[in-house]
Amino acid sequence: MKFKRYVLVIIEKTKLSKFFIPFLALLCCVTLLLVYFFYNPKPKIKEAAIQASSYVAIIFEDAGMDEEEVQKLLNINVPFDIAIIPFLPFSNKISLMCQEKEKEVLLHLSMEPEDSSTIWLCPRSIMNVTPDDEVEKIFNDALVNVTNSKGVSIHLGTLVCKNERIVKKLCTLAKEKDMVLIDSTFSAESLFSKMGKQIGLQVIIPDIILDSKNELKPIQDKFNILFNLAKKKGFAVAIGHLGVDGGITTIEAFKQAVEKAKKENIKFVFVSEISKLEKKSIK
Repeated sequence: MKFKRYVLVIIEKTKLSKFFIPFLALLCCVTLLLVYFFYNPKPKIKEAAIQASSYVAIIFEDAGMDEEEVQKLLNINVPFDIAIIPFLPFSNKISLMCQEKEKEVLLHLSMEPEDSSTIWLCPRSIMNVTPDDEVEKIFNDALVNVTNSKGVSIHLGTLVCKNERIVKKLCTLAKEKDMVLIDSTFSAESLFSKMGKQIGLQVIIPDIILDSKNELKPIQDKFNILFNLAKKKGFAVAIGHLGVDGGITTIEAFKQAVEKAKKENIKFVFVSEISKLEKKSIK
């Protein structure tokens, strides 16, 4: 009561009874605004919103033998590449299926491996002694069989990749067709990257193989490594396999990885998009 009486005395003495209350209200508003702007912590923006997206391309190799397996893969609604071995029972049909589902197709050329085992070689494989004219014929016929191919990758090929003559011929053919070349031999002795630089062809070397056994947990772990690589350098490329080396198990791990990628701001793209990102990073 004493305080109220004191305030009324001040109002009466200063003769501001008409203006004091509005003035006091204005003063309170100004004070609140100052507190809001200078002392109120700004809301935190989610890290994923401010972090630039990281890009990942997955190449599924060895398509051509199993139509049903590929169909299950094509039901996953994100961009990825399917590398189709030419001249197999379902090679052409699978390439058309991929086009219908708007997936990117790569020509997966079969080439002689270093260990002299021919069990995984496919029809019309390029051998270490194959002459240039035959290499060109195989390449062109394969493009007819595997339609809409945007690039070339290597099936086996750990011996051929050291043959400068054949490597130069293949790089030249890929450049003439404006195709990117993916060196999936994972061989330290491969000449594809060196030859690509010499003739002006972009050669992409994948970062990791996702599968080697038909086990889910190891493949999930490889996806985690892949995502971390992409976050570190901005983009990454991985190889997965259809058939006995991965197949349905790799497809299942991929489905799970798609959901995880959404939470980690990872964006799946075609390998042709990675080639553009790689060119920008070199400049």
